[in-house]
Amino acid sequence: MKFSPRTQMIAALAVSTVLVTSTAVVVGTNYVSTQHSAQQALVDSLAVGQEKVDAVTERIADLELALKNSQAILSDSSGKVLDDSSRQALEKSIATAQATLKAQKSELAKLKTAVSSLKTPAPLDLVWPYGQEQRAQSVKETDKTSVESLVKSVMALGQGIQNVQAAQTAWQAEQDRIAAEQVAAEAAAAAQAAAAARRAAQAQTLEQTGGSTTPTAPAPPATAAAAAPVTQGFSAETYVTALAPNSYIVWVNGMCASQFGPNVYVCGYATVNLRGSNTDRVPITLDSSLTDRYANSVGISVLVHEAAHAKQWLKYGPSIMTAYNALVPGQTGSMPVEWMADCATIVKLGYSTGAYTRSCTADQLAEAATLW
Repeated sequence: MKFSPRTQMIAALAVSTVLVTSTAVVVGTNYVSTQHSAQQALVDSLAVGQEKVDAVTERIADLELALKNSQAILSDSSGKVLDDSSRQALEKSIATAQATLKAQKSELAKLKTAVSSLKTPAPLDLVWPYGQEQRAQSVKETDKTSVESLVKSVMALGQGIQNVQAAQTAWQAEQDRIAAEQVAAEAAAAAQAAAAARRAAQAQTLEQTGGSTTPTAPAPPATAAAAAPVTQGFSAETYVTALAPNSYIVWVNGMCASQFGPNVYVCGYATVNLRGSNTDRVPITLDSSLTDRYANSVGISVLVHEAAHAKQWLKYGPSIMTAYNALVPGQTGSMPVEWMADCATIVKLGYSTGAYTRSCTADQLAEAATLW
């Protein structure tokens, strides 16, 4: 299951040769040229500023979800690890992430205000065009939002969740060993009791008688910006863990080519056991030969889509195959599940893999939002 080139306008100024002095020509030309340059700087800053607002908003949503999942894991694992070091590390990461979230929300609010202010002309803009450039430059210089710090916090929380889950697994293995030993001891005691009963019966007889568990493959990115990693050091495993702690990644070399052919850009799929329980962890299979592609905007849509399947399973369990039939009329089999996973991706990212749908109804989006 699985950013825009800006056209720069060049202002051409035709200067009449019928002027009193050449000085007037130079002054007029410079003024208009400067005005156009300042206006263009303002337009550029508005576009870049809005892109930054959108990117920071998306990553803040990621961090909020990762924090919610981290706090749930921290609570659920209390008393269920062999030692508390992993939980203490996660608790520290949560505190750091909360501080980052608070700071970045504050900086985002300032950036939104600054970008919005560029849309309103200042009284002196026409008289003093340099003021436009100065206002635009001021927005850039005062922007302290950081996509990278938000993503790093999500990665840290994802890693912390994985470490706590590993500690929980070790604890559970120890509980299973203890339980198995207890069962074995009880079985041995029962066997001994049965043997003793048989021996008693044999002795009595002797005295009396003398003895006797659907892949997603979206289209390639349309631009170089979309193909670039969202940040350096991005990890698909920790990102997915942060979104859906009830899942884990299985890497298979060449999986996309074997599933869809040699021209597939990136893909992934989740597997569930319809005879199992909604508490079962969901394996998400990715292609290890395409690792870098999972870090860009298209690859991330695949990760979110597959994480949505894990959250669908957590919510509906074995009834997952029929849970969305009424919401997605005209679709059968696993298609309603896939459709709603793309809807959940739209809720999370603002866009989907496009493999199943690029738009959803209000009811579908409302239901999909409950997964996050």
